[in-house]
Amino acid sequence: LFPLSAICHYAFCPRRCALVHTERLWSDNYFTASGETLHEAVDRGGSESRKERRIARSLHLKSSTLGIYGIADAVEFIRDDGAGTAIRGWPGRWLPYPVEYKWGTAKNERPYMTQLCAQAICLEEMLGVRLAEGALFLGATHHRKMVPLDDTLRVQTRDICFAIHRLLDSGKIPPPNYGPHCKSCSMADDCLPSTSRRSARAWLDRAIRDAVS
Repeated sequence: LFPLSAICHYAFCPRRCALVHTERLWSDNYFTASGETLHEAVDRGGSESRKERRIARSLHLKSSTLGIYGIADAVEFIRDDGAGTAIRGWPGRWLPYPVEYKWGTAKNERPYMTQLCAQAICLEEMLGVRLAEGALFLGATHHRKMVPLDDTLRVQTRDICFAIHRLLDSGKIPPPNYGPHCKSCSMADDCLPSTSRRSARAWLDRAIRDAVS
């Protein structure tokens, strides 16, 4: 099994995914630190109960089909005595609705959507239900966006999960693919030095000197 977070990393950049989950590297920037703060605030919120809606936070998830595990930011359980499932200790039947919290405006929402879809697939396997949608909550705008869990997104999510398994099993790090996305990546300095700033030889020489000093 690999963690749910790898899905978002891979959808953003396969090399980033390998650096984090194979090399065990990690660096923060403003965006990742802000995201951690948002998740901590969500976790502190605890569970909430209303008559027809209950909210569970930091819910552990797992899918044997996709080979993934992780923790959902928040799952809203909505009373639905038709399509829902029985939850021990709760009256009636309930349908889960996953909500993924992300900092920023998320100009490229696809990585977050695939991670949300993976959470939904976990819930479907665990509870024996079928989910039609979930939501992204964007912390910078305090806006919730509904995400249809259609066949296209499900196939893409499954393909990414299987690709991650192959990548992690290989133990290899994909070559860098420089692009506009690199500017917002917290792993930019760990990935490779920009050739516009210094040569690879100079970078290797300095790294060797630092290692032996």
